[in-house]
Amino acid sequence: MSKKLRPVLLGGFVLVILGMALWLPGTDADEADVPIVRWTFEKAKFKGKSLPASVGKDALTLRGNPRWLSNPEALEYVDDDFRSFVKERMEPHDPLLPKKEFTVSAWVRIDEGTKYGGIVGAMQDNGDYERGWLLGYSETHFSFALATEVPVGQPKMTYLKGKTPFQRGRWAFVVGTFDGKQMRLFVNGQEDANSLAQNGLIAYPPVCSFEVGRYKDDDEDYPLRGALREVSLYHRALSAEEIANLFKKQSQLTELPEAPRPNTFVIYPYLQYPTAESITIMWESALAGNAVVEYGLTTTDTKKVEKAEEGLIHEIPLAGLTPETRYVYRVSTTTKAGQVLTSDWYQFMTAVKPDSAFSFTVIGDTQRNPKVTAKIAKLMYDRRPNFVIHCGDVVDNGPDKREWVQELFGPCRDLFSRSAVFPTIGNHEKNHAHYYKYFSLPAPEYYYSYRYGNAEFFVVDTNKSVRPDSEQYKWLDKSLSQSTATWKFAYHHHPCWSSDDNDYGDTKKGIRRQGDLNARSLTSLYEKYKVDIVFNGHIHLYERTWPLTGDKVDRKNGVIYITSGGGGGSLEDFDPLPTWFKAQLRVDFHCCYVNIHRNKLEFKAFDQNGHLFDQFELEK
Repeated sequence: MSKKLRPVLLGGFVLVILGMALWLPGTDADEADVPIVRWTFEKAKFKGKSLPASVGKDALTLRGNPRWLSNPEALEYVDDDFRSFVKERMEPHDPLLPKKEFTVSAWVRIDEGTKYGGIVGAMQDNGDYERGWLLGYSETHFSFALATEVPVGQPKMTYLKGKTPFQRGRWAFVVGTFDGKQMRLFVNGQEDANSLAQNGLIAYPPVCSFEVGRYKDDDEDYPLRGALREVSLYHRALSAEEIANLFKKQSQLTELPEAPRPNTFVIYPYLQYPTAESITIMWESALAGNAVVEYGLTTTDTKKVEKAEEGLIHEIPLAGLTPETRYVYRVSTTTKAGQVLTSDWYQFMTAVKPDSAFSFTVIGDTQRNPKVTAKIAKLMYDRRPNFVIHCGDVVDNGPDKREWVQELFGPCRDLFSRSAVFPTIGNHEKNHAHYYKYFSLPAPEYYYSYRYGNAEFFVVDTNKSVRPDSEQYKWLDKSLSQSTATWKFAYHHHPCWSSDDNDYGDTKKGIRRQGDLNARSLTSLYEKYKVDIVFNGHIHLYERTWPLTGDKVDRKNGVIYITSGGGGGSLEDFDPLPTWFKAQLRVDFHCCYVNIHRNKLEFKAFDQNGHLFDQFELEK
């Protein structure tokens, strides 16, 4: 080999080495631009129902109608029914899922915070079963969640919450990293939180859904309200310097003005007060506008009712309907600026004729537990009831609007859009205006009655006095005396009789009142007018009494009292010793289901898993 060639070859060798150094992992900050997968949300890349990855091979499936933005190019999430996901069923060995070290990043705009928010993740968080990871957000801050394998017991998810509140409607670069020992959360290129609570391999469920723009697992579904421009996943933990450099490349996004708030459904359409010839439809929009309901026997032959007055909470009564008839309906709201918000088509049915069969479900105390409430609501909807009775404490804190939106109407969306709910007011509503705004009931609303089929229902507010000298007692006495219904039911929040351990005295110390003394004032009326069943909530469990008259079991003529407080509130317990009136007890989340045809009634109670645990029949 010529000596003259050696310097040339050596120089080439140096160039090759330098080139390899630029390519090898961890050797240069530019490697941060080569993730395992990156999705860039540009309309031009969208093909059919698929958004191909700009880096990597895993495409996103887009289900529904995507809404594309142009400045900047992004995908806007305004429709709760719209979804974007990699796979609905992904197993832990999938090459895309990180096993230990990883980084997940997103350019995201949050338009509305929520209790459980997801940007991108593959996880399950069902009670004590916690697996996977999630880059997400809460009502005010970004978060990064992760669970790792443990030698003994169940893995526990760590929700690492950032310190810096996000700005609604503004773009942000959010990054979560895990190096096998430390979790770190970055916002706009700066570290915002860290934790050493997790260590080792990531714990995954046997199967999970890899979601983008959603917090979704087996029993929860919270869609993103906002927009996504870019999402990336790396199988290594990027350094703080690399993350800062990535942020700088698009930092101008954070300088864009706040996005105009889109008009969306705060509360989707729901039904109120069906009669044989009428029904009321309600919903809430994010922006004020008019209210329009289209309805008919089919979607091609409809009538329209419009309320021109602008508002946020919309209430449209429909009259002149045919008894026991199925209708379709949809609602819309148009703002002064011309933004049109339109729902899907839903269905309702007018009240049945007196001789026809019908059913209703019973739930109580859906407070501060949207996971369980959603589960019980689905259980009820699966049985297709004509309507729903709610025994009060519909929320945990009546003045908190968020609870109404996210913890009652959100989880009950499918149920309430097709089965009207007839509530009674509980103590946790605190007699707040939200109760009277969100429900459209006969005056004076805190007590009322209604007919359905061959039954009549009497609803009382036991937060107020119901003693013999009270307004409600006198009204109930008169109303029951005039009732000609075959079946008579009453319900209120507090129990006339209860075997609970500490709401009415401390039974462990021998103090037993066995029910609410104010509510018990009504028992003489129930007995006098032969009310069949009295429902209540308040105690977070299930109890059915024997038929009772006075202070005795009366199997022939007595009144049955049923406590159904299993809609989500923290479960309670019973007196350590048996009470004389109890027939069936159960500590579990649950609902009740009642079928009626003419002179026969079938009653069933189901736990949260759909298992039947109590039933009886009555005949007249």
